[in-house]
Amino acid sequence: MNSIGKLISGFKEFYSEINSATLTGAIDVIVVRQPDGSFDCSPFYVRFGKMGVLRSREKIVDIEINGEPVDIHMKLGDTGEAFFVERVENQDGSVPSHLATSPIPNDLGPDYIGQQLEKMKLRDEESLDSGNDSMDSLVPETEMGNNDNGLPKECNTESNSHQPLISSRYKKSLYLRSEQIEELNLRPGCNEIIFSVTTAYQGTTRCTSYIYLWEHSDRIIVSDIDGTITKSDILGHILPAIGKDWAQYGVANLFQKIQENGYKLLYLSARAIGQAQITRDYLKSVRQGDLYLPDGPLLLSPTSLIHAFHREVIEKKPEKFKIDCLKQIQQLFPSNPFYAGFGNKINDSWAYKAINIPPCKIFTINHRGELTSDFVTCWNSSYNCLSNLVDHIFPPIRDHQEEETDFSSEYCTFNYWREPILEINP
Repeated sequence: MNSIGKLISGFKEFYSEINSATLTGAIDVIVVRQPDGSFDCSPFYVRFGKMGVLRSREKIVDIEINGEPVDIHMKLGDTGEAFFVERVENQDGSVPSHLATSPIPNDLGPDYIGQQLEKMKLRDEESLDSGNDSMDSLVPETEMGNNDNGLPKECNTESNSHQPLISSRYKKSLYLRSEQIEELNLRPGCNEIIFSVTTAYQGTTRCTSYIYLWEHSDRIIVSDIDGTITKSDILGHILPAIGKDWAQYGVANLFQKIQENGYKLLYLSARAIGQAQITRDYLKSVRQGDLYLPDGPLLLSPTSLIHAFHREVIEKKPEKFKIDCLKQIQQLFPSNPFYAGFGNKINDSWAYKAINIPPCKIFTINHRGELTSDFVTCWNSSYNCLSNLVDHIFPPIRDHQEEETDFSSEYCTFNYWREPILEINP
């Protein structure tokens, strides 16, 4: 009876994470400190569901970093997706219609408002007897006005529409500039970020994710989740929801040893953004003895559950998303940061090869816990056996004296002393 109760409770929680009406989630962000001290970041993917924000258009998203509010905000689009607003400095450049947006009122600035006050005075002097309220001219009529929430709206006397005008002077963005990232006062490693939206009728809805501040010299180990950390794809979704351990035996021990040698763990899955919290909670719940999975950023598909399901089950091409996602991370580093990858399908191997991970560092595991390598197909092992060789396959990174040197696995101790493969003539 207790198991049935856990099943019902787990199913309700799982359904709330994948139902489009409650689709709220955020993907973790990676920030990399460059050699010159500047910062680059991965995209900020955030989405609020209808149950949290019924009418999402033009809502302001407040941001807190490690419990402290920051003076950077986002806006919500029609479907609940959040984005930053970036001013286009080059007025000659055209902004595509799907990227154009109106500004956040807080970003207008005192200089801008002062210019509009001067214009307002001139208009008042020219039309003293007109009887019009000149306060409306604080915002240019040709660009934007203010709706009830203080957000820009279209000033169209013909249609009397309250929809926000799309301005070519501002565009949507999912990235922060280096100086904006510096204002966040991030600490090395994990930083909690909370996105919140407040509405009059639904109160405040919050969404949590994490920002990871890494160095440009860090080395990354990529791991798939379903079938790689869990024993299988489908049951890996269901059984943890009812409290049953379905993790691959020895995965926590291996990943902990890899992290202790100085590598960063990155968890990658083709699950949808709406499953971010339930996936994050699962990774934290994996416990084998006294060991847990190491902390690391969780990267998921920013699309809806339907699109993610169609890509993975119908098209059977989840590697498309994974390749694009990993290449975005790769571009944040001056050299290739990816050292090894763990997966359970040939699609994972294709994705890892696309970002130039050496075949000898690509490992595939099946539902029986048998680990194979793309480099030596006849080699069979397991997570536990690989843990005994972790110092040879994942040599400790003790310092950053060779930051500018390409860390090539071809000359590591394991490969240098390995007996050459015999050539067999057919």
